[in-house]
Amino acid sequence: MEETEQGAEKRNWPILAGVLAFLFFTGLVIAYYIVHKPFTPTQALSLGIAFGRLMAVMLLVAVGGGLGQCLLPRIALHPLACLALQAAIGLCLLALGVLAIGVLGGLRPWIGWLAIAGLLIWLRRSVVAWISQWRSLKQAWNQTGRLGKFLAGCIMLILFFTLLSCLSLPLRFDALTYHLVLPRLYLDAGRFYYEPKNMFWGMPQTAEMLYTWMIALAGGPAAATLGWAIGVLTLAGMLGYTFQKFDAHVAWVAPAILVSGYTLASALSWGYVDWLVMLIGVCWLAVLDVWVSDRQTGYLLLAGILAGLAFGTKYTAGILILCGAVAVIYYSRSSLRQILLNLLRYGGAAILAAAPWLVKNLLATGNPLYPFFFPAGAMTPLRLALYQGGEPFGGWQDVFLLPLRSTFIGVEGGPGYSASIGPLIFGLSFCAILGWRLRPAHPKEAIRLAGIIGVAGVLTWMVLGRFSSYLLQSRLYFAFFPELAFLSAAGFASLQHLSMPRLRLGRITSFLIALVLALNTFEVAAATLQQGAFNAWLGLKPEADVLTDNLGWYAPAMQALRQLPPERRAVLLWEPRSLYCLPRCDPDEVLDRWKRGRYPVLGAQPVENDLILSEWRAAGYTHLLYYRLGADFIRRGGGPAYTSEDWQAMEALLKDLRLVQDFGGVYALYTLEP
Repeated sequence: MEETEQGAEKRNWPILAGVLAFLFFTGLVIAYYIVHKPFTPTQALSLGIAFGRLMAVMLLVAVGGGLGQCLLPRIALHPLACLALQAAIGLCLLALGVLAIGVLGGLRPWIGWLAIAGLLIWLRRSVVAWISQWRSLKQAWNQTGRLGKFLAGCIMLILFFTLLSCLSLPLRFDALTYHLVLPRLYLDAGRFYYEPKNMFWGMPQTAEMLYTWMIALAGGPAAATLGWAIGVLTLAGMLGYTFQKFDAHVAWVAPAILVSGYTLASALSWGYVDWLVMLIGVCWLAVLDVWVSDRQTGYLLLAGILAGLAFGTKYTAGILILCGAVAVIYYSRSSLRQILLNLLRYGGAAILAAAPWLVKNLLATGNPLYPFFFPAGAMTPLRLALYQGGEPFGGWQDVFLLPLRSTFIGVEGGPGYSASIGPLIFGLSFCAILGWRLRPAHPKEAIRLAGIIGVAGVLTWMVLGRFSSYLLQSRLYFAFFPELAFLSAAGFASLQHLSMPRLRLGRITSFLIALVLALNTFEVAAATLQQGAFNAWLGLKPEADVLTDNLGWYAPAMQALRQLPPERRAVLLWEPRSLYCLPRCDPDEVLDRWKRGRYPVLGAQPVENDLILSEWRAAGYTHLLYYRLGADFIRRGGGPAYTSEDWQAMEALLKDLRLVQDFGGVYALYTLEP
């Protein structure tokens, strides 16, 4: 017996020694970093906040995916396309839930966290099932070749750098004007309400409702990060749908096309709505394709719902409703009765999905499509004429050569197309028709469907672009760009199989695609580093300095407004960006405040400055922030036409006010108190 105990002690001694050695090693590592700190407390806090924001976003996306998986557990799609569809449906339904809670006055951070926790518990099995579908990404990686792996690497780098931008401060124009401003206003009020001081309130707000939730949970950068996560879902869905039709070698080209233009890639970090409409566009194409294959009415209704949800995210994304109607007519052409019946099903589902946003406008202003088409709410006849009266950009060449023109002269922030979409999306999509007779039936019908949608979308873009310069902007039509990306992947596949003596077109095409994506990756990375997002993420630079470095004198001007006493409020003149001065300011959201002040009624004689000042004071304004560069932009012809008398009257008004503070000759803060 004693020998047995002694043997056990001998056997246990190495284990005990190993545990003691491990504890010694662990303690030494901890002690080392207590003394040799790798980062300061400020940096640790910054990293912790960034990590917390990312986790909050992942929780909301998982809840949306779980909700969609609960509603659509089985659908004949590749797992990556399926998880994108489920997330799109789930997130859009959650947005409508936020709208309902907001109407009831329940927009509180604690309610947001309680809702997240409750939904996770309720949908836990569906959430796990939805997450498990991401394993299909490994298959797409393992089965592709060198080109696919290179494209995947570039996509990952673009996602990394744009994520850094998201986790910094929101900087983009529309985010500072309304995409993130409206959620802030709702949260400050604790409810969803009609805001007449911001014309963009009339736009559909599916994305803004999700941003409201995220800002309540983790702040403005978390809302932008949610937009980034939606972009990840879009790329995954694009990969999965294309993989289902082609091999993995071709499949990686489709998501690469979607981030091959600078505007498309950098928009991942903007906090806009464009990637949500593209996510819906990918899912809508996949569902329409399933309907074309088996003609089940349920899929047609689901496609209609998705088209309506796209409209409920961005008015111009309603182009999916029109393009889908064209496809429905084509595939139902066997009889007039079938055409009408399918159009009724598809259109009815789309209208039902879009109805909440039409109804909210109708109840608040009397115009379901506010702020467009006819005067209603805060849109007087004068404002309507100013906002919709822009002259079309270009000429006949912007109709017949639109794909070429939008590619060559489209520059981010430039005139006309105002976006850089890259050379691949139109350069390759036209090649999809090559080798048509030799294609197998499996991808052939999908290419035909995407071709019908692509042609209908481009033709609609051509027509609308002749009504105003605003309607020519490429970004307004990103909803059908996934269809163009799929056609581009099909064009790449065609060139791969096109043989010519002593000329390897497939390899040359692969090289050009890799080159374009590599150059765009470099451009996105350089812009991110120049923005200082990396330093902001690591806590190496204060937020105020990041804002000043990127927005100039705007940052100290906004800080001065935020420091005004609670009873003070400023009216902004020529400055539409109000995110960083809320709730102490009201913006000049479409640069027409001075025109409206001078001419309260369309065609009337201008009123005196004393009356304008009296109206501003009566509205509760105590200060005026004047943006000189904005005024100069309008004076040079960048906005509504003003007479020389209008400018003279404005200069006279400023001379009569007391200057409180000047910001580098760019902004001037005046007091309105007599």
